[in-house]
Amino acid sequence: MTRERAFDPAALQNLYDGEDEAVFKQINYAQLLLKYRYWIAAGGLAGILLGVMLYVRSGPEYEATAQILVSKKESVPVPEELRTLSSWGERSEHIALIMSPLILNRAVVLGKLDKLPIFAGSTDIAEDIIDDLRVKRSSGQDRSYTNVLTLTYPSKTKEDARAVIEAVIAAYDEYLQRTRNEKSVEVLSATEKALADVEKKLASKEQEYHAFRETAPLQWKAPVGAQASDGQTTTNVHQERVLAAEEQRRLNVLRQAQLQSRVKAIEMARASGEPREGLEVLIRRFIAQDGSSGSDFQQQQQQDIAVFDNRILPLMLREKELLLDYGPDHPEVKLVRQSIQTALDFYRRQGIRLPEERKQQVEDGEDPGEVDFVGLYAESLKQELKELTIRDQELAHLVEDESKLAKSVAKFQAKDEAMHAELARLRDLWGQLVTQVNQVGIEIEGSGYTLKQLAAVKEQLSMKRVAKFVGGGFVFGVFLVTALGLLRELRDLRINSVHELRRAVSYPLLGTITRFTTLVRLPGQWDQVPDALRYLLAPRSSEAESYRALRTALNITGEASGAKVIQITSPESGDGKSTTAANLAVALAQSGQRVMLIDADLRRPTMHTLFQISNDIGLVDVLNGDLEGINAARQTYVENLAVLPAGQPPANPAELISRPQLTKLLRQARDEYDLVIVDSPPLLAVSDPCALARHTDGVLLVIRLGKTSLSTASRAKEVLSTNNVSVLGMVANNTAPDDSHAYSAKDPYYRDTVVSKPQVERIPAGV
Repeated sequence: MTRERAFDPAALQNLYDGEDEAVFKQINYAQLLLKYRYWIAAGGLAGILLGVMLYVRSGPEYEATAQILVSKKESVPVPEELRTLSSWGERSEHIALIMSPLILNRAVVLGKLDKLPIFAGSTDIAEDIIDDLRVKRSSGQDRSYTNVLTLTYPSKTKEDARAVIEAVIAAYDEYLQRTRNEKSVEVLSATEKALADVEKKLASKEQEYHAFRETAPLQWKAPVGAQASDGQTTTNVHQERVLAAEEQRRLNVLRQAQLQSRVKAIEMARASGEPREGLEVLIRRFIAQDGSSGSDFQQQQQQDIAVFDNRILPLMLREKELLLDYGPDHPEVKLVRQSIQTALDFYRRQGIRLPEERKQQVEDGEDPGEVDFVGLYAESLKQELKELTIRDQELAHLVEDESKLAKSVAKFQAKDEAMHAELARLRDLWGQLVTQVNQVGIEIEGSGYTLKQLAAVKEQLSMKRVAKFVGGGFVFGVFLVTALGLLRELRDLRINSVHELRRAVSYPLLGTITRFTTLVRLPGQWDQVPDALRYLLAPRSSEAESYRALRTALNITGEASGAKVIQITSPESGDGKSTTAANLAVALAQSGQRVMLIDADLRRPTMHTLFQISNDIGLVDVLNGDLEGINAARQTYVENLAVLPAGQPPANPAELISRPQLTKLLRQARDEYDLVIVDSPPLLAVSDPCALARHTDGVLLVIRLGKTSLSTASRAKEVLSTNNVSVLGMVANNTAPDDSHAYSAKDPYYRDTVVSKPQVERIPAGV
């Protein structure tokens, strides 16, 4: 059944695809160099010859070279940090000085260089020498004692080059001998002058400081002229008094808080009904906290507390426990009471009165002179609080008075520190200058540089000039040829390789047809078979193998898409579409498939010529209704291959293609043959291919390398996309033998292009 495709307006929305259309040719520079390698080599050779000619015309050049040794004089060993003239002679200094106008102008005078022919008419000889003179350090490094310098000067004559080098060496030697002494004397004179100024200022400052110390209200910790450490020169007595008074006030506040807390504790204990003995124990603890220093009474109270706490109190606690358990008549109770009485007797003989004993004496009336110890202690605390309050007030007045005096003295102290710092700075500067004066005096005797020429001046032919001319000519020739080749490639917008084709058109590449080689025929009856049918005439050639590869790819693509009617076209005429269609049809037929080849190029038919059949009756007659379907097809001398020629060219080929007879013809061909190959006109020439594509299953686009341009391929793709044509793939025709993407004709396996016997079943009479 014939599948007709209707016009799709949506395809017009994607009429132009900027990514697919190739408008610029991409250059592979490696391939470009390989392509033009012989031209580049010829350009380089021509450039070398040109350079030699220019060198001969300009004349030779000579170079005068000399080496000098610049070394420091032997001097007294001095540490590097103490050197005064050590900055003279760093790494780049010698080179910069030799290349300076100061030395070169002196060299012109010493060597009478203005008399040389090479400087005749020169307005600034020193500047001319700077342009060509080269000075290079051959040995030595930063601050080294020895430096070997190489001086080179080019000239057209040996004598002039030698004269310039000798004059420069003489001028620099004179400069080293003269300038070093001048610099040393200048440094020594400036240092001595600075030392005298500092001594004068130091004496004046010391006199001023002596007068200040006589009148300033300060206490001095160091004598006049002594070197005291920071903060140890003077003392502000009033400030120290303020600090001491503030410390005493802080201690008073702490003592007041302590005493107030004790008074509150005693009062709270009395208010809560605490017995006298408990209050006495509390007072004893307060007294113990104050330390052992105090009155005899306090010491006696502390002894009582110790005896009571350490010996008597544990026995009394034991007595209470036994009374609760056994009663007063138990032997252990009596034993504990006896121990308590024994301890009381012992401490009584020592003059120690314990709380229990004093309580018993009060009850018996034996000590009527006993005072209220708790009240007496509380009253003493209150009296001490009053004393601390009065003392704090006096300290506050003292702080106020001493602070005023300290502020007034601080001004004198600040002035003293400033004057002391100025004196220290002047003394330090004076010491440095004294050291520097002594050091300069030592260095003058052994300072400076000596210059020694290591070898006589040598003159030789400058090979650099030869290399400059020859190398420059070579580079110019290579660059010129390369630029011309690149310009030619940029101007050539043709598709010349399979790689460029894939970049320009995104359709699948089904095959590459190798460029036809010269065909060698054997004499015989096959001489009338056209050379275009290479598949028949040279079955073992690379061209035939290209068609076999295309046949294989087309079979796979056709089976996957169900395509049986395949249209072959190209962007323009002369791309080889008809030759491709004929050889592909022969290849398909010889693989065992029944193939029908239809020549649908009604304007310029070619199939009847290739297969040597008559063109009187063909597709035109079928479309006009004069013949019935495939009956007009002719069997060829190739087995399984039938050809339907175009017939006589009509006046209205586009209208004939649109008639329904074409649909009927292709339907019959589908049923009768395995594959139908339709050769159609070029896409960009006429509209017939697009009209014909509506009746076929797919289009095979043939692109001829070396002929089809990028814009042509892009426009062909645009036409196919606009008409919604199904494209099976493309074929690269006329590929180069050395194209890496095609079959290589260099392989001996594909070199048989001799016609031995065409693979045909029969050839009609008259061929």
